Amino acid sequence: MRTILIIGSNSFTGSHLVDHSLEKGYKVIGISRSDEYSKVMLPYLYRKTNNNNFSFFKLDVNKDLKQILKICDAHEPSIIANFAAQGEVRTSWKKPSQWYETNTLSIVKLTDELRKKAYLKKYLTASTPEVYGSTSDNMKENNNFSPSTPYAASKLAGDLHLLTMFKRYNFPVVFTRSANVYGIHQQLYRIIPRTIIYLKMKKNIQLHGCGKSERSFIHIRDVARASLQVAEKGFNGDSYHISPHGDDVSIYSLVKNICEMMNYDFKTNVELIDQNYGQDSKYSISSSKIRNELSWEPSVSLNEGISEMINWVNDNWSEIKKMPLEYIHKK
Repeated sequence: MRTILIIGSNSFTGSHLVDHSLEKGYKVIGISRSDEYSKVMLPYLYRKTNNNNFSFFKLDVNKDLKQILKICDAHEPSIIANFAAQGEVRTSWKKPSQWYETNTLSIVKLTDELRKKAYLKKYLTASTPEVYGSTSDNMKENNNFSPSTPYAASKLAGDLHLLTMFKRYNFPVVFTRSANVYGIHQQLYRIIPRTIIYLKMKKNIQLHGCGKSERSFIHIRDVARASLQVAEKGFNGDSYHISPHGDDVSIYSLVKNICEMMNYDFKTNVELIDQNYGQDSKYSISSSKIRNELSWEPSVSLNEGISEMINWVNDNWSEIKKMPLEYIHKK
């Protein structure tokens, strides 16, 4: 049985990769710094995938490197996927050193040890298109880097170190950079679940930058499929964009659409705020490379995914309404 070790297995994308990998017959080792969440927030518990092939360890990549390496040696995973990251853009301005500790320094320490492991055939790192800064339409993987936030700069620093590891040691790293990921089990402070929940609670929705920023949204199951395909078949040292078919939307239009789908009046429930915390105005990336090289295609439309999320919130409302609705920073 093939083994994959997923660091950051409680994260949104990490937990869905756990679920998808179990479906594909992998033995999965999960590592996260927090205890496993409620099944409402973890797809492999929610859907009752065959969890007999899953083992979880509560460890922090910044503090527990020796224990993580012992687990790696005990299970000898052929694939390691790292989703552990400080990822909240606005908060990265307040304590940037913590973002560099997790997104850069931990990568340096971990992979300097992993490069010595003969059993490791692929190391997948989840990067971000924010390393490019604001982009024009359909940017390719060879676009120039121009990060605009401490979050993006710290992710890029980790990526660049991994590229030196590939050049010096042929370290088997591959990179994924996804459009905005969404879907059921997403952190509740993200724009789509937050909009759905605020409407149900009759709370005012604030759109920073007046909602003018444009994003493309890719469903989490499509991202999990793409991530495993890159880990299995991607070329060492290469990056792969994961995005829909050019469906860029403004945050204004996105929230307006959700209001219409839920039969709420947009103007009554939404407040437009000028401040945007230095976030980039647009990310638009082309996924032609992964489509052509690995025959991947997205399968879930934005409206289908939003409808699924509305149903998920409604079905689990008694529990979701009690959960924190804002980002809680963890050191």
